Amino acid sequence: MQRKIWVYVCCALGFFIAVQLATALDKIEGPWMWIITESDAGQGGALATDIDGIDEATKGKLTEEDVAKEGITDKILKVKFPDKLEWTEGEIAPVGGNNINDMLNKIKLGPGGDINDYCSYAVINAVSKKKLAGVEARVGSDDSIKVWMNGKEVHNHPVNRGAGDFQDTFKVNINKGDNVLLVKVCERGGGWSMFVGIDAELEYNLKFKGLPVEPAGKLATTWATIRSAY
Repeated sequence: MQRKIWVYVCCALGFFIAVQLATALDKIEGPWMWIITESDAGQGGALATDIDGIDEATKGKLTEEDVAKEGITDKILKVKFPDKLEWTEGEIAPVGGNNINDMLNKIKLGPGGDINDYCSYAVINAVSKKKLAGVEARVGSDDSIKVWMNGKEVHNHPVNRGAGDFQDTFKVNINKGDNVLLVKVCERGGGWSMFVGIDAELEYNLKFKGLPVEPAGKLATTWATIRSAY
């Protein structure tokens, strides 16, 4: 009996440690650049995962692949989206089952209120001091999710689910210097959330190669074309 109890205790302790390790990875809060695209009614979530919403919204002038490869560039900022939607800067909360919807309302991107049957696109520049291979990345999403790193699709999970934390694990390769990370989350209904983490020492910013910033002190900068919630 004592041996069985000890086994149970060890198993419980091991599970507790595994859970702590699984949740110890910091979530990337931002700054991200965001755009959203509308799906047909009832066709969001898993059904929209592999549909290029950016291509459809811009009538072929811009694609998911373009953004995944280049990040936010001056050229990309000039492409018009319907309903006067623009790439907008915003940070996302590391907790909560509706953090995308809450953030979109905060930065005033989209129709407001409870947003359903849309896909969000979040892009960020991840800077590394060295080249890394096979780095563990984790994501969680409500509903479906697709991830690109430097133009390469590295994760795809077309599913309708809820999320309040990490759920999926996969590997990514990271270049020395800049790395474009693009995350697409498609919402069907209910909560709309995203959680992303990479197990590496990275700096996150919006200083993409194709978006030059003028020297300090100048009033006119390329950044002036970006809407910011802050």
